[in-house]
Amino acid sequence: MQTQPRENYEGATICLTGTKHTYYPGGAANVAALLRGLGHNVSLFGLVGPDWAAEELCGLLGRIELHFLPLLPATTTKTRIYDNGMMVRVDCEDPKSSSWAMEECLHEFRQFRPSCTVFSDYGKGVFGNHVKAAVQRIVKHQPTIPTIVDPKPCNYTSIWDGCTIAKPNDREMDDIAIAAQAVVVTHGAGGVVLTEDSGATAIPCPEVDNPQIVGAGDAFTAGMAAVLSEGGTTLNAVEFAVEFATDYVSRSRVETYNRRREYAFGQ
Repeated sequence: MQTQPRENYEGATICLTGTKHTYYPGGAANVAALLRGLGHNVSLFGLVGPDWAAEELCGLLGRIELHFLPLLPATTTKTRIYDNGMMVRVDCEDPKSSSWAMEECLHEFRQFRPSCTVFSDYGKGVFGNHVKAAVQRIVKHQPTIPTIVDPKPCNYTSIWDGCTIAKPNDREMDDIAIAAQAVVVTHGAGGVVLTEDSGATAIPCPEVDNPQIVGAGDAFTAGMAAVLSEGGTTLNAVEFAVEFATDYVSRSRVETYNRRREYAFGQ
């Protein structure tokens, strides 16, 4: 992508000349795609808008079982524009959702009995105190099913009490107070710290030159879910997540995109 300032009939304008526009799933959808690529059957529940972005997302997710309710004003999209190592991101979103919409989504989810459950919202308004009772029914009424939560934002953390693993990053840790069985704090290249009742364990992250960090947290979450769903320990899950996320960020944007496509379609 090149930026070319020039005069035209609209006045002084920054014109962006692009050679390629690529779509790929992000957030919880990326976690689902990565898990599918690791050989797991995945069902994805969520709220989208009645728009082209939702249709594109469904097309990207291939053989993943989708349970999307078109009850948001718009599907969240993030457009990243790269130029010589620099990036500009444009977010289009309306993160407002009604309590009944998410209640409906969670009600449909309760018909399933998965081997592991991942809650991921990224602060888009899907989860909050308005669905605390519904979330707690899932977390506490199925105690043998591992639950992983990526708690964003951290101002309604009590809805996650009792979950197997809470995964904040180091910037969020000061604001979090979740009564989880384990807390995994990610520090980027600094590795992760797993805290359980037995104490804290630091797990280093291998060094990666010029890491491609977009989606790194999703890869980490997918790695943990993959191991927990197969009956692995929390420590085993975190160790594999570090390995899997390291491999993920070591690839170029093109390689990462192609790998996402392979994961989503199970090829």
